[in-house]
Amino acid sequence: MITIENYDRKYLEDMTELYNSETAFEPYIARLDPDIFIELIEKKSYFDPEGIFIAIQNVEIVGWIHACVAPGSEGHHDPDKRIPRIRMLIFPRENLKAGIALVAEATAWLRQFAQSEIEAIHARSGYPFYRGLWLGGEPMCPMTMPHLQIAFETVGYKNDQESVFMTSYMPSQPKDYEASMRLEFIEAKADMRHEPMRESWIGFDPMRISAILGGEEAGSISYVIIPYLIDRLSAPCMNIWSMGVKEKYRRRGIATALVARAMSRSYLMGARFASVSTQLWNAPAHATYLKLGLRPHCILAGRLLK
Repeated sequence: MITIENYDRKYLEDMTELYNSETAFEPYIARLDPDIFIELIEKKSYFDPEGIFIAIQNVEIVGWIHACVAPGSEGHHDPDKRIPRIRMLIFPRENLKAGIALVAEATAWLRQFAQSEIEAIHARSGYPFYRGLWLGGEPMCPMTMPHLQIAFETVGYKNDQESVFMTSYMPSQPKDYEASMRLEFIEAKADMRHEPMRESWIGFDPMRISAILGGEEAGSISYVIIPYLIDRLSAPCMNIWSMGVKEKYRRRGIATALVARAMSRSYLMGARFASVSTQLWNAPAHATYLKLGLRPHCILAGRLLK
């Protein structure tokens, strides 16, 4: 028999142990321990322990889910608007019953806040939790964990978004790339446009590089060094979490120059791996990343319940 309990710190050690065992195959998912969970997840102002549900079977934790009602984490999101969503689901592949029970329980709790839709490990409204820990800067649900997909599907969540997560090993400092025109680069800490965006990056130090052409910003890239992957990769990993070039400046090598510069700077800061996720349909972005050595690692999915 499976019982569902609410979050309590007394469960945290077993929760993180289960998380680590179920993600041990994935080198780009950072290990969790109780201290990291408390510092990077529990201490956020919008954390609500009522949204974490724990499945227990024969006095053993067999899964947990993190539902939340939290603001969007990106600069273009309204910091006062809170969105109901599920940001984490963990359970053993052989215990689908526990996973389905957890998704159903979390969904029932979220319905009191939802006007129409509930997101599940989706990219649309940002990443209030697990950013930098679960597949870099844009944590979504990997297709390499099909039991999570089945649990969401069974409760009614439909696949609404697909991205590709790309990675690269950097054994030596990547070379800078020269665009078709002379660019000036401005490097600084990334601008956090509102408090929820800042909170989403607690524990990290995101950086931004702007490409300036003729006194105007032609494009920019934001990246971060992730130290928590050292246990699994043996070195820090850089993650590109935002990149764009204004339409009138595209197809001139600016995106490639920005990515190359971010990778080079990250190498000097100790990173030996690079990662990025981007929409599956975004072929121009794929071509840029492939040119610089990044290769597809896995497909990520975001789900929506209407």
